[in-house]
Amino acid sequence: MVRKERLELSRVTPLVPKTSASTNSATLATLPIKLIHYIIMIYIIYYNNDMKNIVFFTIYIIFFAILSSLIFSLLYMQFDEQPMITLSKTIKYGAILMCIIFIVPAMKYRNLYNRKLIGYLEPKIKFITNVLKGFLLSLIFMLPLLILFISFDIRNINYNLFVFDKFFIYTLIFTLFISLLISFIEESFFRGIMIQKSNNFLSTCIVILLSSLIYSLFHFLKIPLIIDENIYWYTGLREFISIITNFYNIITLDAACTLVLFGILLGTIRVKYKTISYCIGLHTGFVFIIKTFKQNSSVNYESVYSNSYMISSYDHFTGELASIWITVVLFCYLLVIYHKMIYHKKL
Repeated sequence: MVRKERLELSRVTPLVPKTSASTNSATLATLPIKLIHYIIMIYIIYYNNDMKNIVFFTIYIIFFAILSSLIFSLLYMQFDEQPMITLSKTIKYGAILMCIIFIVPAMKYRNLYNRKLIGYLEPKIKFITNVLKGFLLSLIFMLPLLILFISFDIRNINYNLFVFDKFFIYTLIFTLFISLLISFIEESFFRGIMIQKSNNFLSTCIVILLSSLIYSLFHFLKIPLIIDENIYWYTGLREFISIITNFYNIITLDAACTLVLFGILLGTIRVKYKTISYCIGLHTGFVFIIKTFKQNSSVNYESVYSNSYMISSYDHFTGELASIWITVVLFCYLLVIYHKMIYHKKL
């Protein structure tokens, strides 16, 4: 019996640890899968027309930002003293102006020169009505957030500033105009041009996410105040490159997160209704409320919530609290869309 057991044990092949050769063969076996994965990713980014639009127009903005920094640095070299408008502001507005001037040739090049493709779907009166609807919805949507700011004592309203005179009314009208102008430009670009509805659900989701991410990140591409008396041709470009190389340190993550979520909400509405009219209205209300509320209130730094990342250092409005609220609104909106889809399928 003992011999028989020994013979059976001798027949069992011992466990040999995996050698480097076997590990290499296993790695080689997974290479085709990884290769297919990378090919699919390259296809999505470079051969999908929607992704091409995002890449193209992102480079488009960066190109004109660089060009503006060179042109206005050369222009400011001609002055003995810097003009009233600083070089950094001139570069910013110059880049925006050049982006607007050359947008038509760029759209024609990308076969997007069609008002319906970029979200101007309705007749003028209907479009304006939808902008107004979006604006009113935005005021309702922002009201709970303002109540939270006041309830948590994060921002204190300066009641002394509420003097209903001509100056106050003019300030409101000017703030509304600036908010509408900002929203019109940004929505036409980030939601109108960049987001095109695709038959592929996954592709549409990726486009919305990427456009929202780019929309968020471009808020942090701000050249700081240039106070050097000696301006050279490369001064603006040097500052711009400095921003790009130190971008991770410049970006405020909590504010960026709020802007991404807001971009996703607007992108979802853009895809759902195939128009940017509601997006312009919502965006106008969002900017108008932020600007007006900040003008008439101040941060309470003694509050526990003010120092607990509830608001961002970027603008003392966006941050975790705003992100949570936008997430709730986005979730509720997606839930409504889902239930409507199920209802229509049953019919």
